Formats: sequence, structure tokens, C-alpha cells
Amino acid sequence: MKPTTKPLKAAPLVALALAVFAVPVAGSHMTKPVAVIWGYADRSVFSNPRGIAFDPIDGAIYVADTGNHQIEVFSKTGRRLGRFVHRVTTPSGVIDGSPCALAFDRSGRLLVADQSVLYVDVMDRRARSLARLATPGGHPNALAVGRDGTIYVGTTAEESKVYRFGPDYRAIDSWGDQGQAAGSLFGVTAIGALGDTALAVVCGRTDLGIQLFTRDGKYLRGFGAHDVGDGNISLPSGVIVTTQGRLWVTDEIRETIQIYDQDGNYLGKAGRAAWPPESSRTRVRSRSTAGA
Repeated sequence: MKPTTKPLKAAPLVALALAVFAVPVAGSHMTKPVAVIWGYADRSVFSNPRGIAFDPIDGAIYVADTGNHQIEVFSKTGRRLGRFVHRVTTPSGVIDGSPCALAFDRSGRLLVADQSVLYVDVMDRRARSLARLATPGGHPNALAVGRDGTIYVGTTAEESKVYRFGPDYRAIDSWGDQGQAAGSLFGVTAIGALGDTALAVVCGRTDLGIQLFTRDGKYLRGFGAHDVGDGNISLPSGVIVTTQGRLWVTDEIRETIQIYDQDGNYLGKAGRAAWPPESSRTRVRSRSTAGA
């Protein structure tokens, strides 16, 4: 399958893959996309894809196709390699799940967070469940793996917390107070590991959309206020930490990827700037001209 290209739109988290598969633009913090995978040769399409991960062994691209209850696997060039339905166990029985976040651990096993259950699946390359990481306080919605193998799980819904697990899948602890003020968590949508010392936690309902914490939950700083203008954010939904330590954060409402350094300095954006919408800007200009 040949990858299909469309203008970059940041609403699906899948678009954030371009932070890795992109060509740097000289003298800029920006990159230009190579291609965006958005459909298949059999004309089927993604349905609300919410997560993406890259296989550290062969570079295959795993996509959490949330609305279709499945995980899709592509080659680095966009050729579909396979797919499987993520089945989960609930109090009422086994059902088709809603996978929403993916990551690979230090052993090369696939971690799958699913909105339908209170645990993270640890899966082998044959899509067999090997272990479960329990998140009793809320539904897992975000995943990250530190360089030392520590696994971080962010939850949403009933309780917003960050859970820590060792490389052996044993629980270490959990932290986070639910609220909107700086240092609190409310609706965790993404986590990015900053080396082995800190975490970037992205929330959709806190006063600051991006917050940095130590690994054990001590608040360091936050940025990305819910306001108009560059450097601010509306609905942050995903984050990737680049090898340069920059934070690429998707904004579903503005349809852009905002780029920051770890001090919170705004470096630029990628994607179609949709805030305010072009139609609104046109109407504003028209009214200003008429008034003149």
C-alpha cells in the first residue's frame, strides 16, 4: 500500500508521528512532513485513532484505531502489515475494547491502554496478553516509558493520577491530586518522559495544559494556558519528546502541533493554524473594512 498524503491536521494523535518521520527545515525548529498515513488500500479508514507507537526492533508503526476497536500495524513506508481487535475483560465478560494509547517497553513488548478497562495490557508480538498493569483509580489514557524502563500510566475519568511500574511490571506507586490549579491533574491525555528525571503530563482540564513533574510527582513548572495567541493552547491531546528535548504537543481545537522547550518557551507550531478559523478571520476583516 502506498501511503496517501493529506495536509497535516493535528486532531488525530496519529499526526504526531510526523515529529519522528519528518525532514528538518534548515535554520528552523520546524520540520516538513514526508507523508501522513490515513487510510488503507481496501478503502477502509481510521475511526478516531488515539495512539501510536514505533516498534524499537523493526520500526513498524502501531496505531490504536480506537473507534474500530483494533490495533493496526504498518511498515515504515506505510504498507499495512496486519491488524487485530483488542479484546478486554470486564465484569460483564470479554468485549471488543477501545485502545487509546500505545508504547513499547524495554523488553520490546507492546503496552496497550484501553478506555474500557482499569488496566494496561502487556502483549507479545502475537497479540497475546502476558500481564496486566492495574490502574484501579481510573481508566488508563496515556503511556510513557523512561530510559530506565520505568512505565508511566496516566488515568482519566473517575480519578486522574500517574501510576508507576517497574520494568518487571510491579507497581511502584501513584501520585496526583485532582484539580485544575497548577500542580494538579484533571483529565490526563498524554505523558512524555524527559530522560530519567522528569515527566511532561498533558491534561485537557487543568489551567496549564502542559505540566512538568519529577518522577515521584513533585511539581516543577507548567505552561500552555487556555487562551488565544501563540504559546497558549486549547485542547492538548498528545505529546512527544524529541531527541533534542523539545515537546511537541497536539491541540485538537486549533488543529496544530505546538512546540516548546523544557522551560516552556514557545518555539513554533506545525500544521494548519486553525485558531481562530479562517472563516472567522475573514468575517472580522470584512467588518473592519466596512467600518472604515
